[in-house]
Amino acid sequence: MEHRKRRMLLRCVSYGFVIMLIAGIITGGYVYIVIGELQLKISQNKIERQALELSASRLEKDSLVLKQDLETYLMFAANGNLSVNDMISNEVLQVEYDQLRVLEDVNLPALEKNSCSKFQCIQFEKDFPRIPSTIWKGLLGTEDFRFLEHRGVDPLAIARAIIVDVIAMKFIQGGSTLTQQLMKNLFLSNERKISRKLKEMIYALYIENVMSKEEIVTLYLNEMFWGVHQNLYIKGFHAASLAYFNKAPSKLDEFEATILISLLKGPNFYNPAKGIERLKDRSTAVFKRLQGLSLVPKDDRLLWSDARWDNYQKDYAKRNKQKTLYQYFLLSKNSDVFLEPFEKLVLFGSYLTHNKSIQERLGVDADYATKILVGKRECDSYDCAGVFSFYSKIEREKRRAITEEFHQVGSLFKPMVYDTFIDLGRSYQDIVSTEPITLKLKSGIWKPKDYSKARVDEVSLKEALQKSKNIPLIRVASEVGFEKVEEKLLPQIPRLKTPLAEFPAQLLGALELSLEEVFLSYRNFLNNKCQQIEQTDLKFEESLLFYMSVASETTISRVVRPPLSHALVFGKTGTSNNGLDNWYFAFDGRQLYVFWFGVESERDKTNLRISGASTAFRMFQDFINYRGKQVSEVYCQTND
Repeated sequence: MEHRKRRMLLRCVSYGFVIMLIAGIITGGYVYIVIGELQLKISQNKIERQALELSASRLEKDSLVLKQDLETYLMFAANGNLSVNDMISNEVLQVEYDQLRVLEDVNLPALEKNSCSKFQCIQFEKDFPRIPSTIWKGLLGTEDFRFLEHRGVDPLAIARAIIVDVIAMKFIQGGSTLTQQLMKNLFLSNERKISRKLKEMIYALYIENVMSKEEIVTLYLNEMFWGVHQNLYIKGFHAASLAYFNKAPSKLDEFEATILISLLKGPNFYNPAKGIERLKDRSTAVFKRLQGLSLVPKDDRLLWSDARWDNYQKDYAKRNKQKTLYQYFLLSKNSDVFLEPFEKLVLFGSYLTHNKSIQERLGVDADYATKILVGKRECDSYDCAGVFSFYSKIEREKRRAITEEFHQVGSLFKPMVYDTFIDLGRSYQDIVSTEPITLKLKSGIWKPKDYSKARVDEVSLKEALQKSKNIPLIRVASEVGFEKVEEKLLPQIPRLKTPLAEFPAQLLGALELSLEEVFLSYRNFLNNKCQQIEQTDLKFEESLLFYMSVASETTISRVVRPPLSHALVFGKTGTSNNGLDNWYFAFDGRQLYVFWFGVESERDKTNLRISGASTAFRMFQDFINYRGKQVSEVYCQTND
């Protein structure tokens, strides 16, 4: 019997050992697989981070800038030591009404790189020395005050959480360490499963083995989600500081840093726009806790008063309307190197400002969009290095929008039409009747109209060109012969339907072109005009280029402002389809600019009562006036 018992005991021990061995192998294998998954996720995460390098910018002497644009730029500068007020005090800038005059050439610092790989997201990664102590101490005191003592998983915190949850009979605390929270947010979901919790703990234990505590805190503060602002996903403490306080983290006081940390618990729930009272209560409670841990001064005067909270909420709402974060975001994701970062920032600011005001004024819910193409006069394709492009629908393909999508051009090409009249023997001093004209086409009777309320019996060809008259244009085309006009225009304007005599409305803009086609057509036309002036006895002051460069005489006379109004910049508006297509083209002797604003889909018969002068031109004007460069003029010079 004794022998049999001993054999059974040995057998049980053997079985137990085998079971433990198998369990160990399975557990070890599981841990090995989980760690392998983590390593793969980490490597994939590194591959996805491809931030665009944002070069420095230069402000030219005697140019103009807007204070808000320059402050926005400097807020996102990698070197945050430069301020607008200091530049004014040092007489680098001079205040002129609501503008700033640049008194000497200024080299602006390069901008921070946006390292977020998510769609519509902002993130600025910083190393530990650049994290203010008020922020990382506040984080540890709030989320994991035993962080420096555990190795990724805290048994005491887990036990404490279990006791609290059992007493409350519901899930209140999770017992997760800072490292576990980081792993969950980076690589796992929020599902409440044991398998997910096990992975989280294994991840945390592994990370604590391969990273220092400083590196974990740094990664946490750089990667955590801090809410959504201006339709942008905010990641990391630096972007959060700019979003919530409009200043760098190094400039936050103790209570502002506490507010930032308090938001981590629920950025949407505590958002200042809709949860200011909740944020106030939580921030005060967190600050008191940090005082108890001696992590912030025990001075209640640092707490905000109700009046301070009210002012903060108003300022926060105002900043959100200005969309400075989105302005930077558009810049950070544009890879075109032709324009300097400050120029892009001004351009995107102009787009955001006018896009918003136009839509508010119209009060019409429509599929609005903006497209912009800027390039050197030497460029002969969209792929030229000297080209910048923008499409407001960033979720769609920009190249296709600029090169393959077509819009009615309206009056945009009238200068080319009038130029053919001169080539066919007419003169800009010729007088043309403005009386109604009727053409008999195969499709029926057609009567062109002019929409100006001012009524005169006759105008010169020059005035008809500058004021974009329709009836005089069709009358002269009929007199010189549509066939001859067609022969001249076909090489210049793509997609021109023939015979032109049966489709004369095309001369008034009833044809569709892409932005690239507009750019290239005008590029060839203007280069020929410049060559004509350079190689013949034609005086610039008597040329079409000059006539369309005197803003006070053209269709933008009522809306143009200095310095553009004082410069000779060739420009032409275009409006079609009751305001659904609005254009502005410009040429300053060096660069060509094509701006389009309109409705892309679901078009109806609604008359939007807008024009190229009230939309696309305004965007162009604010850009050209305040981009920190002197306004160049049309003297047909080539780029250096």
